[in-house]
This record gives sequence, structure tokens and C-alpha cells, in this order.
Amino acid sequence: MKNIKQVIVVRKDLKLHKSKVAALTSQVATKFLTENNESDRRDELYVKLSQQEVEWLWNSSAPDVLGVHSQYAIDDLIFQAELLGINVHAITGSISKEDSSTLCVAFGPDEEELINRITGNLKPI
Repeated sequence: MKNIKQVIVVRKDLKLHKSKVAALTSQVATKFLTENNESDRRDELYVKLSQQEVEWLWNSSAPDVLGVHSQYAIDDLIFQAELLGINVHAITGSISKEDSSTLCVAFGPDEEELINRITGNLKPI
């Protein structure tokens, strides 16, 4: 059986307050559930999960939270993940009135080896 993990990458260059980082990471960690909701009703959740997502949820695994220093770096990780077929879920927001950018991204849950290919050299925040 392969190890399953989820990695959340946060932009450190934005110098977000710790409480904002905590809120963003908790939101993006479960975004794969809400983005895959197939219910027509807002009061129910009907989601088809991959085997990796089911295993990650049942094992109560916590995501790794890592950091990058720029929008370019996070965009590059997203591109690499999409090439490898890793699910990517992003939180975007405005850092100024005319600019919106990616604040954090969740990669997976998926096989640890696969996710480590793109995030293995990053450091925890």
C-alpha cells in the first residue's frame, strides 16, 4: 500500500498573519470535497472520491504546510502538478485593489512519491 499525503503551499512573500494562514490552510485542505460536490442542493454533499482521497480521510492525516516566495513559484508548482495528474485546489484573493493572486494551494491527497516530486524541496512555513 502506498503512502497518501496532501501538501499545502502558502506564499510567504505576502507576509500573511498566522491566523490568516491557519484559516486559508484549513479552507484549502477540504476544498477537494466541495469542488467535487455533485449535489444540486446546498444543504447536502454528494462527492465521488478517488481511492487516495478516501484513504487520506479515513487515516485522519494532516497535510504538510510548506512555503514559497512568489506567485511565479506557486504557478510553476501548479503547472508541474497538472502535468503529473495531481489534483490542485487553490485559494485566490486580492492583495491590492487591482490585483488578485494565488494565496495558497493544496496538492492532493495523492501518492506521497508523486507529490514529493514537485514539493519535496520546499521547507515548512
